[in-house]
Amino acid sequence: MRHSIISGKPEILSGSLIHGSKEAPFYFPLHQHELNGEVFLIMEGDGEFRVDGRLYRAKAGSLLMYNRGIWHEERSTSDKFTAVYVAYTGLQLQGMPADCLSTSAQPAMVELQEHFLPVKKLFAEMIEEWSSQLPESAVVANGLLRALTGRLARLLHYSAEDQVKKRPNKELVHLARRYMEENYPFDVTLETLANLTYTNPYHFIHVFKAETGMSPIQYLIRYRVEVAKQYLETTRLPMAEIAEKVGYKSETYFQNLFKKTTGVSPGKYRAAAGAIE
Repeated sequence: MRHSIISGKPEILSGSLIHGSKEAPFYFPLHQHELNGEVFLIMEGDGEFRVDGRLYRAKAGSLLMYNRGIWHEERSTSDKFTAVYVAYTGLQLQGMPADCLSTSAQPAMVELQEHFLPVKKLFAEMIEEWSSQLPESAVVANGLLRALTGRLARLLHYSAEDQVKKRPNKELVHLARRYMEENYPFDVTLETLANLTYTNPYHFIHVFKAETGMSPIQYLIRYRVEVAKQYLETTRLPMAEIAEKVGYKSETYFQNLFKKTTGVSPGKYRAAAGAIE
């Protein structure tokens, strides 16, 4: 099984959109929640937030984490302000107090950057489900909350390298194979695949061959040939165009490689397959 630091799954207690304006700014005085934690995402505007005695200046894309029992004060500082919050209970991360997403040594605010849009979407769907009266809305909303806390735990407690290194060899090979299967028309290098899996090229080749029985280059060639077979069987595209579509600039090189791999030339393969007009 995959490693996870989440040993207790959270459930929503409440959640809502929050708005502020020049005439009616958003403000909550200093307070704390003794029995739950809370996450607070700013979607528009700016604000100042004092959490556990530290001042944070936040903007759209800033996520604040109010661990259980932590004192915090909140205010908007822009003419337009939109945020969303979710209060939860039941979250347990290994080695940490209940309902705490971050450690005491970590800042209470994180800039989501490239994670902002997917996290914002999770919040929006979660609040929509939680506010609805549809069947199983609480189940769906709590599932979205657990997806959110999983994302945030990954962001806060794992490096990008850790996220891949802790995966078993089977998953590393899956990542590499999927990359080749989706990028075969382009220049796929050993260095690219090694970087993708956070391994060195020598180790990556060893792992890949142990899992598949062939080298990465052999797998890429075989896959390109399989794609070429599909074009030969189902189209009348010229050989030069098929060669380019599967990643080879030289038609002659493609034809020789195809024959070496399959035992027949692309032309004979197409004739035997009876390609569609």
